[in-house]
Amino acid sequence: MLLTAARRFAVLLAVLAGITAAISLLAGLAFDASPGASVPRGLYLVGSFLALIGVFAGIRGPVRPKGGDEGRDSVGGLFGFGIFSQGIRKATPDERRDARSTTWLFLFLGVALIVLGIAIDDRASLL
Repeated sequence: MLLTAARRFAVLLAVLAGITAAISLLAGLAFDASPGASVPRGLYLVGSFLALIGVFAGIRGPVRPKGGDEGRDSVGGLFGFGIFSQGIRKATPDERRDARSTTWLFLFLGVALIVLGIAIDDRASLL
C-alpha cells in the first residue's frame, strides 16, 4: 500500500514538474530568457505557491460552516450574513483527516518542486 502511494506521488510530481517546465520554457521564450533560468524559476514559483496553499489548508480550524438547515438561528455572520451565516458545526473526523492529508500533499509537492528547481538551477552549485 505504501509503495502504491509513493508511486502515485511520484507520477503526480513528475506530471506537475513536466507541465511547469513546459510552461516555464514557453514563458522564457516569450521573454527572451534562457531555459537554464526560466525552468528553475517556474519550479520555484509553483513550488512556493503549493507550499503556501498547504500552509493555509493546515491552519483551518475544527469548525465548518453549517448549511441547509432551515429554521436555525445565525451564529457567526455579521448582521445575519457572511461565511457562518447559517451557523457553525464541528468538523467530522473524516473532514479533519482529509484536511491533514491535503495539507501534507500540498506541502510535500511544493517542497519537492523547490528542491527540484534548486537541483537543476545552473546558477547555484550544490557541492
